[in-house]
Amino acid sequence: MLKYITADEYKELLGKESIPDNFNNLVIEASNYINYKTFGRIDENNVPEQVQYATCLIVNLRDEENTKLSEIGNLKSQNIEGWSESYSTPEEIKSDYEEKKYFTLKKYLWNVIGTDGNPLLYCGTRY
Repeated sequence: MLKYITADEYKELLGKESIPDNFNNLVIEASNYINYKTFGRIDENNVPEQVQYATCLIVNLRDEENTKLSEIGNLKSQNIEGWSESYSTPEEIKSDYEEKKYFTLKKYLWNVIGTDGNPLLYCGTRY
């Protein structure tokens, strides 16, 4: 399975002492997400540090997303005086985290060049 980072690299890059409980699944999901969004242009034998760092951040975002999806009732807003509450739906949570993951990719991979000589996030044609 595709993994852009190891547990040791995760701890080193983020300065953490531990990894999430389901790290193996999260890193596979994050790596495949990045591979999909970069059109398979990352050299798996020489993964750029920016890709490794973005993978760490997306692992964290996936872990947060899974936690929120598993919680009962995710409070979105509250009005104390009239006592009303609204909760996030699973679709809203997924959409919110999709935006966060893609923002992370744009922030860290905007200028990283892929194996074909184009920026990783470039989706046009060469001709």
